[in-house]
Amino acid sequence: MTVSRRGVLGLIGGGTIVAAGAGGGVFALTRTPEKALAPWSAAGGYTEPRKRALSYAILAPNPHNRQPWLVDLKQPDMVTLYRDKDRDLPHTDPQARQLTIGLGCFLEMMTIAAGETGHAVDLDLFPEGENGPVAVARFREGGSRDPLFQYVMTRRSCKEPFDD
Repeated sequence: MTVSRRGVLGLIGGGTIVAAGAGGGVFALTRTPEKALAPWSAAGGYTEPRKRALSYAILAPNPHNRQPWLVDLKQPDMVTLYRDKDRDLPHTDPQARQLTIGLGCFLEMMTIAAGETGHAVDLDLFPEGENGPVAVARFREGGSRDPLFQYVMTRRSCKEPFDD
């Protein structure tokens, strides 16, 4: 019998939970990561279109779960997206390729979510070159719903091997 890495971790983790439960730590059996799940619970909880779209955008897949984004909302109907260089991965992503893909996922998720409230997003990518903002997003009326939005909250990354 072959056990995947996830299976091994589950067995090890299960043994730890049982041991903790036997010692009166029933809390370990019912504990959920409330803080980690908070953004998923808050998604869509804003009436202002940019904030609503951003509440979904922060759920976008991103490398090593770094959330390498900073946003500026100073201008009305505009979001300026920056890469948070303090979250760079110099050893595993020296050219910031993975982080750039993650920022693209963020922008796509924001655009899809904006369509739910009838807003379109016009993107100006790297308007000042690679050392400036990643994008300037202008929100306007006239967007349409994207059929992918219905899957946003159930999106998951499969870590299991695929059949050949």
